[in-house]
Amino acid sequence: MKKLFLITIVCLLMAPFSGYAHNINIPKDIKDLKLSKITDNIYVVHGIQGMPDKSNKGFISNSGFVVSDQGVVIIDSGGSMEVGEMLLQKIAEVTDKPVIAVFNTHLHGDHWLGNAAVRKAYPKVRIYAHERAIERLTAGEADQWVDIFTQAIDKTVVGKAVLPDTALKGGESIEIAGNTYNTHHTGHAHTDNDIMIEYPADKALFAGDIVISGSVVSAARPEDFSAKGQIAALEYALKLPVDTYIPGHGPTGGREIPEATKRFLEVLYESVQTYYDEGLADFEMRDKVVADLKEFSDWSGYDGIGRLISFVYQQIEAAEFE
Repeated sequence: MKKLFLITIVCLLMAPFSGYAHNINIPKDIKDLKLSKITDNIYVVHGIQGMPDKSNKGFISNSGFVVSDQGVVIIDSGGSMEVGEMLLQKIAEVTDKPVIAVFNTHLHGDHWLGNAAVRKAYPKVRIYAHERAIERLTAGEADQWVDIFTQAIDKTVVGKAVLPDTALKGGESIEIAGNTYNTHHTGHAHTDNDIMIEYPADKALFAGDIVISGSVVSAARPEDFSAKGQIAALEYALKLPVDTYIPGHGPTGGREIPEATKRFLEVLYESVQTYYDEGLADFEMRDKVVADLKEFSDWSGYDGIGRLISFVYQQIEAAEFE
């Protein structure tokens, strides 16, 4: 018993420390949104799991921010004007310092439509995103996202599109108010324009939708993602010198968060590959793949992953002709 106790203590001491990032409860209702203190400087408002609708007002992804002596840096502003306003209210609970920068991790509307509220409150704020996200949004996808969220919520809540204005390639180390933010882009993953924001001072990574916890990965927009690319991005993220991972959706935590995302995608890809090699069509293998993924059966969206399976099937099929 004494030996077992000592082993337990050693394991606890060796485990990665993730600051305050424990026991994160994902809200069921927008009235239950809470501010979670992740480290001494990082806070996250964890969004509601699900698709945008009138009840959640588009607050379905995580919005985080870093507080420094000179101001606040937001990572992902939420899915509507009203959500952005709610995020600013949460920031005001912690500090009266101004918002001095925003990062949008990719072009999906739930991560940037809140820019409108931030720009209204802080007209000179700089908004960063990957160059490909800015290209696609400028070319017409911004209007598409406004339309999608307007239909799901309503126009007065969504507001107008305020696009990121500062393009990133990934690999930059950006100094903002005396703090360093490292940007990472690994290629086509959840989208072709993901950036992960590393905050070295607190050994934390804002991973965007490269990392998703408790929800079926990339299922809401499978046409944008590459299964093998996202697996590679997760492998990259797990090699970074960070202890705390802030996902685009779901609770914040340690390495177990990206590891679970990676395992889901690996099992999914291997399962579809197996049945593809057996000659099954995507609709014929659906129930078999779902069964192979049973360890994730409590994840949000598990019963509706047929489209995701179809897109992975298409990616495997296309790879044969490369």
